[in-house]
Amino acid sequence: MSHHKIEIFETLGQYMDLLMDAICVVDPEGHFVYISAGGERVFGYPPQEMMGRSMYDFIHPDDHAKTHATAAEIMAGSGKVDFENRYIRKNGECAFILWSARYSESDNIRIAVARDVTAQRKIEAEREALLTQLQQLALYDGLTGLPNRSLFYTRAKQALAESKNVAVAYIDLDKFKEVNDEFGHAIGDRVIRAAAKRLQQKVRSGDTLARIGGDEFVVLFECVQNPNDALAIATKLFDAFEAPIHLPEGNFNIDASIGIALAERHGDQLEELLLHADDAMYRAKRLAVRQVVMASVEEQ
Repeated sequence: MSHHKIEIFETLGQYMDLLMDAICVVDPEGHFVYISAGGERVFGYPPQEMMGRSMYDFIHPDDHAKTHATAAEIMAGSGKVDFENRYIRKNGECAFILWSARYSESDNIRIAVARDVTAQRKIEAEREALLTQLQQLALYDGLTGLPNRSLFYTRAKQALAESKNVAVAYIDLDKFKEVNDEFGHAIGDRVIRAAAKRLQQKVRSGDTLARIGGDEFVVLFECVQNPNDALAIATKLFDAFEAPIHLPEGNFNIDASIGIALAERHGDQLEELLLHADDAMYRAKRLAVRQVVMASVEEQ
């Protein structure tokens, strides 16, 4: 670029400096040949410290490749109005920069406007984190981190709408009330968390374990081929309670009563499936021998 045109930029600089954005001119090799005074606000360096240096000296290393590709597109005549990359400021902070750039073929330079959008990106990240937290509170149990009743209902109804090869197991922890009464709710909560973790390890990856009450859990089993298949899968849940739950306060022997209902046998409405599984679970509690109880057809 000619000295005359650089002088024009410098003459206009007093007006450009009123802008919050930075006006930049870059040669074909990516060296800064002009930066308005606003560059210090945007990049964190006085413009004179950036002049003559490669823009890659300041760009975040992870953004070199995409910046190089975008620069090539601009040099080929494709203007960019929404390109974003990150610069490392003099104080070490990372700045998010939004660019609008074009190529001047007659002068063989790229002219660009750079805007610091770091504050906006931080607000967006905080908002996204808050939304994630709200979603976690709305859909997951605060004590165990498992899906709650709402998320379980959503997944179960979707599964039932797609297939009848679905089963629901209702699980109630035995001997938990005694632990809660004797040791208090704080210890009881830790026992619940430990039991939930063990149950989660026994559930197949495609199934959903949810906590829906104090010591009550439900499991959505998908791709269940027949009643025996469902019983075999549910019976493995007992393995979670083979060993006592070890806490500093002592060892806690917790067991479970499990009832199960199948969509193919007991209806494809979630509420009735849960009712049948719940009834079967209470029948399991009355048995002398621990076993999964299948809801009977007569319960309909």
